[in-house]
Amino acid sequence: MVWGMNLPSGFGEFWPDGEFEGEDANSTESGWRIRLRSYYKAQTPEEQKRLFDYPGDDVGAAHFYPGYVSGKLIHEVGTKFSPDRPLSTPIEPHEPPQFFQTIKTYPSLGSLIMLNDRIVAVDASLKDIIDLLEPGVHQFFPIEIRMPKGAVVPKQYYTLAIGQYFDSFSPEHSKPSSWYKDGDYQFKHVDRKSDMAGLAFSSSVFGKAHLWRERRRREGLTCFSDELKAEIDRAELKVPRLYKMKAV
Repeated sequence: MVWGMNLPSGFGEFWPDGEFEGEDANSTESGWRIRLRSYYKAQTPEEQKRLFDYPGDDVGAAHFYPGYVSGKLIHEVGTKFSPDRPLSTPIEPHEPPQFFQTIKTYPSLGSLIMLNDRIVAVDASLKDIIDLLEPGVHQFFPIEIRMPKGAVVPKQYYTLAIGQYFDSFSPEHSKPSSWYKDGDYQFKHVDRKSDMAGLAFSSSVFGKAHLWRERRRREGLTCFSDELKAEIDRAELKVPRLYKMKAV
């Protein structure tokens, strides 16, 4: 079997409402974007070109650089986000967000949460499990989760950059009622158990992987192996709902 996870669709314990590096309530954009733009502007032209080889002028490059960085955290290296953007490159040490400021206090947060821009973070317990099963495959960057009135979530979180992507969806082994083709494959009712159960994925493609994303799912269907799901259950970690799918 293989297990599928879709990103949360509403704010709560798996998707806290807030902003990256957001402390200024009067700002119209995140402190993270402001920091990245300032960093880019401070570099030499040669370093700017290395970081973000944008075909337009310097003003446009500085403006679009933060969005380019955000995309690097949710796509595989070598992805082209749009025609006027360069291929994505490996994440630089200064690029990940340093903290996430929530706008309200949450009594608890899951071991896997979604932040803004579909960026995912995991706590130390889940990070250790993933690292044990697939050492060196995925990237983790420490991020502090802050809440109102100076409170800081005591658990250590890490933004997660998933390190492997596959085209393992097997339409011929999937129920026709569970998917349709519109450019790329699209899956119906991804929050419904019966439809997710009708999706099949080829083990000859994903092999012995434990955590990966499917390329053809626009929002990035995240897949978990039986072993990873079992370790999450054994540790009693709280993650968004995982749906059982078929491995063929």
